[in-house]
Parts: sequence; C-alpha cells; structure tokens
Amino acid sequence: MPPRNSFSDHLLLDSGAVMNNLKLSGLSTLMDEVGISHSGSLESLISASQLWRRKPGQERWEMQDLALTDDKHQVVMNSLRELNLVDELLPSSDHFEYTLLLGATVPRMERRLKHLARLWGEGVRFNKIVFLVGQRPLNDGIDKIDTLIASSIGKQAKGERAEAARPITETEGARQLFEAMDLPEAMKALPIEFIDSPRVWKNQHWQRANTRDTLIHWMEATPKPGRTLVISDQPHAQYQLEVVKQEIPEAFEPEVAAQSADPDTRVILYLDALALWLHNLQQRFN
Repeated sequence: MPPRNSFSDHLLLDSGAVMNNLKLSGLSTLMDEVGISHSGSLESLISASQLWRRKPGQERWEMQDLALTDDKHQVVMNSLRELNLVDELLPSSDHFEYTLLLGATVPRMERRLKHLARLWGEGVRFNKIVFLVGQRPLNDGIDKIDTLIASSIGKQAKGERAEAARPITETEGARQLFEAMDLPEAMKALPIEFIDSPRVWKNQHWQRANTRDTLIHWMEATPKPGRTLVISDQPHAQYQLEVVKQEIPEAFEPEVAAQSADPDTRVILYLDALALWLHNLQQRFN
C-alpha cells in the first residue's frame, strides 16, 4: 500500500490556490519576528501559530495585542501582506447566484455591506443576499447599538414619532442595519435571507455560532447550488473562504471578495485570523 500523503504533500498536490496564498517564507519570517520557535516544517509552523488563537468564549476585541517595536511591526506587516491577509481581494466574475455576508460586530457588518454596495456600483450582480448571522448577544460598546438605533430613527419619515427597537442579537442587528443603510434601490429590493444560527452551551459557557456553524445551518435549508460570492474583509477572508469551501458543495463555486484591512487593525487580530486559516487548512487534509 502506498504511504499516506502528509499534510504538506496534500497542499502541494492541491489545485494551487492554497499555495498561491500560503507562502511559507513569509510565515517563517513572521514566526521568527515574534519570537515563536519552530522547526521550519509546515506542520511545525501551523502548530506554533495556534498560540495566537482566541481562548474558548473570548471575543476578538478582548484579545491583548503584541508589543512590537516599529521596525518589528513593519516586518510583521510585510509578512502578513505576503500571506495575502492585508490587501483587497476582488471577485473574478460579475454575476453570482448568492452573496454571503458573514456575521460580525454591527460596525464590521456595516463595512461589509458598504463594500457589497460598492461592488454593485461597479457592475457585480447577485440574485440573493444571505446574512450568515446568529444569536450572539450584542455588546453596547463594541456593536455601537446607540449609533444603530439613531440611524434607524433617522430613516423614519419626518413628522412620525421617532422610535426604534433595541436589537438584542447579531441577527436583529443585521436586520436593523440593512433597513437603516442607504443602499442601491435595486440591490435592496433583492430577496434576502437571515440565517439565525443558535448559540450552544459548551465548556461551561455559551458559545456563539461561528462561520462554520452558520454555513451548516444554511445548508440545512438545502439551497439550490449556484455561484457564490462571500463578502468578508481582511484579515478574515482566507480562513472564512476555507471554511466555506469545506461546508458547501463545489457546485456553489465559492470565492471571496474582501476589503483591505483597516489600518488600525491590531497585529493580534491578524495573527488570530492566520492561525484560524492554518487550522482549517489542516482540518481539510486530516
């Protein structure tokens, strides 16, 4: 019986899409700059990267950033850019059956919707918008709930009593955000679906639905296959696309469009996204 291919062999045998993005020299340089030891092998680099993962139940905004000198910060950012985690990613086609807008904090979902509207203005078309969201409780500060409510009130006709419901969950926030935003009329008239994925009690805490959970929840409704555009933003696009490819059939032909990373993005958030990407790549070939 021929020997089983290693994870590294699988990556090299893959269509090339993975290796086009995953440049090991950049990953190795990144590890060296932040002082994490490794043997130089892909398996070693992936294992070491998991030190950057969030703890169970921890949200991204709760993570402590790395203390780097300006010189080290620049080298790290160059490595992250080489790994394709910083710059904008554009769609390869101008028509899709679905666009998937991935759940996040309300400000990040707003950023993704603005990006989607920009793509629409540039001629990219899709037949249905699907929000992959869930029952994560909103955080007043992080989700900017008061700002969302003020925007919702501002959309109401003048002379009417100005009231707006206070959203409690990510799904409710996404619904209210979509209604409040100024988007192209034709885009706003498209069919829209909110995949309201539940939380689960795990390891003595409530765990919100992640990208994989929301995709599984969407697939339970057996949507008809069609070309699919995933709307994300950097540095999350690569790991989210990898999860999408694992959870929906190839007939959906998923690809990702992502805005470049916000210049104020903390280094630890890049590293968390990178660790998640590498972890999910390894999951595919185990």
